Amino acid sequence: MRRLVWLGVAVAIGAMLVAVRIHRVHQKESATVIAAVPVPVDTAIVTQGSVVRTRHVLGRVIGADEVEVSPQVMAQVLEVRVREGDVVRRGDVVVLLDGRELEDAVAQAEARVRAAAEGLAAAETARAARRDATARDQRLFEATAISEEQWDLSRATDAAAAAHLEAARAELSVAEKGLDRARTRLDYCRVTAPVNGMVARRLGDPGGIAAPGKPLLELVRQDSVRVQASVPSETLTEMAVGQQLTLRLGDHAFQSAVSRIFPAMGASHLAVFETDLDAPPPGLVSGATVGVDLHLSPTEGLVVPADALVEGESGAWVFTVTDETVHLVAVEVLDRSNDSAAVSGQLEAGDVVIVARLSRLMTLADGMKVRVAAATS
Repeated sequence: MRRLVWLGVAVAIGAMLVAVRIHRVHQKESATVIAAVPVPVDTAIVTQGSVVRTRHVLGRVIGADEVEVSPQVMAQVLEVRVREGDVVRRGDVVVLLDGRELEDAVAQAEARVRAAAEGLAAAETARAARRDATARDQRLFEATAISEEQWDLSRATDAAAAAHLEAARAELSVAEKGLDRARTRLDYCRVTAPVNGMVARRLGDPGGIAAPGKPLLELVRQDSVRVQASVPSETLTEMAVGQQLTLRLGDHAFQSAVSRIFPAMGASHLAVFETDLDAPPPGLVSGATVGVDLHLSPTEGLVVPADALVEGESGAWVFTVTDETVHLVAVEVLDRSNDSAAVSGQLEAGDVVIVARLSRLMTLADGMKVRVAAATS
């Protein structure tokens, strides 16, 4: 009896499951089918024209004048009066050195000058007295009051007095030059800015030893800068002074031109060129890195936006749109700039190509239906 009850329950449950399945199949078959919505896309028109090939490199900003401030004497650093970013004027005292030894040298030189001046005064007095005596002896000799030997001795004594006077004058001149040198060396303890500019680096601190050839500060002139960059040697044949280029710093772009091309290459075998910028914008400071787009020779062809290209190891393609249907077209990229490319292939001027990020283009397929959301010329 119990087995019959359980059998009845199982049959009832099975019947219920079959009924639910039949109901769901019926709902699925009777559901309304939603038509596929065409994907919205942005497009551009293929044109016939030229593309100026662009070579992108990184450049380094250099101050128009970069000066290392080094002392001219060896001494201990007492004070460094500036920090990075401080603006200085030519002649401003930026570093003080310990000049006590040089002050002693100046005092000694001043003593030598005083001694030499006293010696010169004595020599001038002796020369004047000797000149008077010689004049008297000449009159006596002419009057035969003294012998010729006495007259010769008088003239010799006069010549010696004149030579002693000249030696005293020379000694004073040497002493004065020595004093000038001593004072100049003492002045070197007040290190001054050689140009107007901004402190780029502070390389010395109080307590350190300053020495000739050992920079204490680096100054740059910020009212103008240079941007220096390098390109492969084969690009050098397409470059010339005055050639246009674009500098890119973050989202900002500004135009310039090649100012000079270096006539020799370094160990890296790269050609170096520079562009000068007066009144540079904020951010273009010495040591900064900036993008440089060098505009080279133009190339003729069918022009499409750079964002229309899908490129891979096996080639390049664009997606064209005809009657809201996508067509995959293989192309050959002839050359490119930052925002467009010259191509050849099964395209014609006036064709419509899809423009989007590469990740978006990768979702498209040949034959897909799309809706043109926006078009650019």
